[in-house]
Amino acid sequence: MKNLAGVKEADQYIQEELYLAEIELVRGEQSGGEVPYSIIGKLSAWEFRRAWYYWMASAQECNGLPLEVAAQLHEREYPIIGEDQLKNYGQVVRVVGHCGCPHPREWAFPTRKVIEAESKRIGQDLMRTTYGDLAKLCNSGVVQGDRFVNSYHIDNQLGLNEFARVLREQCRKN
Repeated sequence: MKNLAGVKEADQYIQEELYLAEIELVRGEQSGGEVPYSIIGKLSAWEFRRAWYYWMASAQECNGLPLEVAAQLHEREYPIIGEDQLKNYGQVVRVVGHCGCPHPREWAFPTRKVIEAESKRIGQDLMRTTYGDLAKLCNSGVVQGDRFVNSYHIDNQLGLNEFARVLREQCRKN
């Protein structure tokens, strides 16, 4: 993706990228950030905002991708073999924008409601627990409940297209 920092015609590129991914374009006020845009994307409960050379996709707490779906997306083989030597989509559809491309298990969390209920069940205030410690408690089975990923950075058009396809598939199932 083109670095759009400071590009006055950013909307032109944004429209094309969203169109190719079949994501709805929503016009609004001009952004005040480094990428001057007036268009964002919307797909289901997800919002897409363009940054320098990537997209930031986010959803409210209960509307994220279920861990199982996030894991499948992360592990799906990347279809283009080239100089970048990308092995899977998790390298271009990055959970919480983490540049280390961790598996979604490390950043998928239960909803606030589940955390509150589990806090009472195990007698520990999980709202004050670090993300890393909460992930360990979830992965070990101490904290139970459905888990979600609600934030991604997406680095290229293939990743944006695939992420949008997965979201549309999720919408059809629900």
